[in-house]
This record gives sequence, structure tokens and C-alpha cells, in this order.
Amino acid sequence: MHLSFKKIIPNILTFLRLVAVPFTLYYILGDELTIAFGLFAFAAITDYVDGNLARRWQVETRFGRIFDPLADKALLMGAYIALTYTDHIPEWLMYLIVGRDILILSGALLVYLFNLPVRLSPFFISKVNTFFQLLLVTVVLVRDFSYYEVIPQESYQQLMWVLLYLTALTTALSGVEYVFYFMRKNLRVLLRRG
Repeated sequence: MHLSFKKIIPNILTFLRLVAVPFTLYYILGDELTIAFGLFAFAAITDYVDGNLARRWQVETRFGRIFDPLADKALLMGAYIALTYTDHIPEWLMYLIVGRDILILSGALLVYLFNLPVRLSPFFISKVNTFFQLLLVTVVLVRDFSYYEVIPQESYQQLMWVLLYLTALTTALSGVEYVFYFMRKNLRVLLRRG
């Protein structure tokens, strides 16, 4: 397959994911959770496929470097804000998740502004956290499938509490790990530079 074609396909999937974000949030805010779930699942699938294609074909583009993580953050942060606004998840969890992401984005901005010699790539705990964040949103969105008895009501409540606290715990641990990593790797560099 031609190299430029290989670069275009992952970028198209990233672009489609970006386009899906406002529609997903619109349907969450309108309490149309079944449609929101379909769009959320589409975004998750395109994220998985474009990442795999980019790795398999060993292609990386400026568009992908910038907009792939942006699309992921916009989808998850937007979903948590919208689900909080519609009273599907507690406010404290949304503040914890958004606060952690702002912390990481601030660190990335400092790395860029001060040209620091470190790459802020995801840690294992961050990958676990992303899994729980995605799972929690999915469980909330499939609630509308109750006529299929996907999750019985009593089990749903128990599952929600477990996921809420696992998501909160892994979010906090991930944020702390990024702070310690950033300080350990960059504090000496910044002090040397004055």
C-alpha cells in the first residue's frame, strides 16, 4: 500500500472520532443514551483501529500526534462533564478526572515551553485508569438497554459503586504518579537553567 495512503487512513479515523464527540455529548445531554452509546462505541473502535494501523504501518503524522490524544481527551472529559450535568455520575468524580487531565496537560505545556528532555507517555496505572473511565461511561450509557436486561437494576447499582471508586482511585494514583515523575525528571533541569 502506498505510504501517503497509509498515513491518510489513521488520520481520517481520528478526524471521524473528533466529529463524533459533539454529537455524543449532544445525545448524552438530551438523555438519548442509546444513541450516545452507539457514537461512543464508534469513537472507541476508531481509536483502537487507527492506533493499530499507525503502529503496524509505522506511520506517524503531525495531525495524528496532535489530534489523536485531543480527540480522546475531548471525548472522555466531555462525556464526564455531560454525565455529571445530567446527574448520571457524581460531581466529585468529574472534578477529579478533569483536574487530573488539566494537571497532565499543564505538565505537557511546561515540557513544550521549556523544551524539557522528557516525554509524557502513559504509565501502566494511567492505562488502567483509562480502562475504568471508559468502562464506567459504557456502563452508564448501556443503562438505557434495560429492556434487554443487560444489567439487572440491583446489580447495576452495585457495579456503579465499584466502578466509581475504582475510577476515582486509579485517577488519583495516576495524577500523583505524573506529578512525581515530572518533578523527578525535570526539577533538576529547571534548577540548572535558573
